[in-house]
Amino acid sequence: MRKSIDLIGDIAIIKFHNFYPFLFKKIYAYFFLKKHKEIKTILEKTTDIKGRLRRFKTKFLAGENKRETIHKENYCSFYLNVEETYFSPRLAHERFLTAEEISKEIKQNSKILVMFAGVSPYPIVLAKFLKNKGIKAKIISSELNKKACVYGKKNVLLNKVQNYVEILQGDSRKIKTKEKFDIILMPRPNLKETFIDSILKYGKRGTLIYYHGFGVKEKVLKEVRNKRLKIIYIRKAGDIAPKKWRWLIKMKIL
Repeated sequence: MRKSIDLIGDIAIIKFHNFYPFLFKKIYAYFFLKKHKEIKTILEKTTDIKGRLRRFKTKFLAGENKRETIHKENYCSFYLNVEETYFSPRLAHERFLTAEEISKEIKQNSKILVMFAGVSPYPIVLAKFLKNKGIKAKIISSELNKKACVYGKKNVLLNKVQNYVEILQGDSRKIKTKEKFDIILMPRPNLKETFIDSILKYGKRGTLIYYHGFGVKEKVLKEVRNKRLKIIYIRKAGDIAPKKWRWLIKMKIL
């Protein structure tokens, strides 16, 4: 059986890659629920992630008919609705690696921008690292989805990082700020645009950029050649399908 499963909190989201009768899916979900006691809800993913808000639809299969949950990773908790807000549990390790690296090289009172932040997992994981090390910083968490921002504000309080993270609702390309940031994180949506120009607008000489994207390495490298950017390193940061890689490109504004 070809399928993929994402576990978000106590919800399992299954995408069946071949056609199976609905009754078969219900039976599979029932036995999955019996085997995995920590899971309370089984949903079928019925559409791909679409639109600027990066949402998808699901169909209830078994357990509790709900869409809200609390997901835990990296000693943090994230309250969210799996249909209304974008969240990838597969990025947990990447969030840890990025936060760990930034916490080793950041200066006191640095200003950090996280674009397309969703329910704020990147800002909160990073804030926890900095808080534990006694490093002060201001982190702006920018997100277009109003519901994601509502959850983001709850998550900031839930994780007790309100002295670090500020939620800004709106288009990450049009943030109303005159500040220039020391570090910019871009967990790029899987869209055609690279958003490189938006990054440059918020940065200054010496700003470090952590740019995550799906299958965009060649496109970004081509665009960077004509910009005031220096690539520090490129590495694979997971995948979303066979031979479809997520990349991290670390850059510096010259």
